[in-house]
Amino acid sequence: MRRLAGVGLLGLAATASAGGSERRPELHSPDSVRSVAAGTDGLGRFVVAWVSRRTELAEGGGEQLRAARLEGTRWRPLGDVVNEKPQYNAAQPNVHAGLGGSVWLDWEEGSGHAHIDSYLMSSWTGSAWTRPTPYALRRNLSDAGRSRSLALDPQNRPLVGWTDIGTGTRSMYPSVVSLRLWRGQDWVTTPYLNLNLRQPAYMPSVAQVNGQVSVAYVEGATTRSNLWVRQWTGDGWRTLGGRVNVRPDTYVFRPLLRADGLGRLTVAWLEDLNGADALYVSRWNGRAWQELASGPVSQAGKHAATASLAFDGHHRPVVAWTQAPDGQRTVHASLWDRDRWKPLGRGALNTNPGADADHSSVAAGRYGILVAWRELRGGVWRLQTWLQP
Repeated sequence: MRRLAGVGLLGLAATASAGGSERRPELHSPDSVRSVAAGTDGLGRFVVAWVSRRTELAEGGGEQLRAARLEGTRWRPLGDVVNEKPQYNAAQPNVHAGLGGSVWLDWEEGSGHAHIDSYLMSSWTGSAWTRPTPYALRRNLSDAGRSRSLALDPQNRPLVGWTDIGTGTRSMYPSVVSLRLWRGQDWVTTPYLNLNLRQPAYMPSVAQVNGQVSVAYVEGATTRSNLWVRQWTGDGWRTLGGRVNVRPDTYVFRPLLRADGLGRLTVAWLEDLNGADALYVSRWNGRAWQELASGPVSQAGKHAATASLAFDGHHRPVVAWTQAPDGQRTVHASLWDRDRWKPLGRGALNTNPGADADHSSVAAGRYGILVAWRELRGGVWRLQTWLQP
């Protein structure tokens, strides 16, 4: 018999931080946390998903995905283990708001005896998670399933940006990105997005506005790449503006394309700045990509990682990220306020600013701004959250 959501006692820390209205809703996992994701359901309620390691299971398996929703002042577990096979390894979860009060998760999963080779999706029905098997995308290559993203169409159906490595019939290309649309029983695949099929394309991020689907992705050799956003017309792909990255032909990593409640597209990404990754954000104004602020959101010279993007109740972009070298990483968040980035909290959000932290993830909307991450405490990675109502 599985433990109910494996989260132990769920509750809201009653004490406020020094910032006044800021709080730290306590979400407890008895097992060491491997990865964290924050988001909202279709009604704007905060949802956190995480993968934790069941140490009593056999080596090579047991990294299990769970989720909980903040309802009032308490976290409510959403079912039990979400994995397709609980004895297998889940990784890299993401949370997506669906129609009504629904919420979707996507994640990777594998047996632990080889590479992760399944990309899975499931939605919360109100009482259980739907079977992920019908939507499963599987590849017998370790990198194929790791460069992908999920969005939902107006009918609450999955849209997946997918990367295929050059194998089999695609051996003439290094890697290609396409869009996969769920049509009830199977996937329909679009033509490739690549501007140049002789160059590798990867790291797609999908967003849809009123049925129009756009994809941000990286194209080019790793250290000489560019970030593009292309929109599906139904017959082919059109490019929105020019390259998005600040410096052409450089290292670009993990773009995040999102649409706010007014239908405006915004993209966040990491880009090399003098040997250290920095976080940038740009918004589409209908004609061109306009950088929000004249420089990175993160502190220049301090390596930025695990970036996340959301929008508050006034449709303003909010970003969270970690910065500093491994072992000394701190969690930060900023809100775009008229014409500048306004830092949230008082410096680093870490519960212990001296503790290492990563997997920062932000959710925002009508109920405020929530940042979730994992933090190293006593040699164990623990779930942490910060809330500004």
